[in-house]
Amino acid sequence: MVRDFSVELTTICMIENAQGEILVQDRQKTDWPGWTFPGGHVEKDESLKQAMIREIHEECGLTIQPTLMGIGEWRNDKEGNRELAGLFYAQVDAIATEVSDHGEAQFWVAKSELHPDKLAGTLGKVLPIFLGETADKTFYQDNAK
Repeated sequence: MVRDFSVELTTICMIENAQGEILVQDRQKTDWPGWTFPGGHVEKDESLKQAMIREIHEECGLTIQPTLMGIGEWRNDKEGNRELAGLFYAQVDAIATEVSDHGEAQFWVAKSELHPDKLAGTLGKVLPIFLGETADKTFYQDNAK
């Protein structure tokens, strides 16, 4: 049995402000359109948490102390290659920039506005992990079937 496969490490963070609003980015890319939370890729020399702190500072101009809420995992092909994402939560008092470093509009919304039909990709399926509404802190989706 072959046990070697590629794993893309990423992070994503639900950021809540003092008013209880959530920071979303309006992603316009065809591969994952819709509202999403900020995040990005883990570099070779950093941990998931370090990557999350760096990405939020780069994308939003915010300094955070993130808490790991769970792990999302997507199997992408029959060879077993997958994406593994650290799912984080953070609270802030500061105001984020209006545009991410990728040019996406970002703004604050009430939690009640986080409907799965507005959210990008499978974000609606992992939302209960971010909100602490489930005992299961993992999500797995097999896209290779």
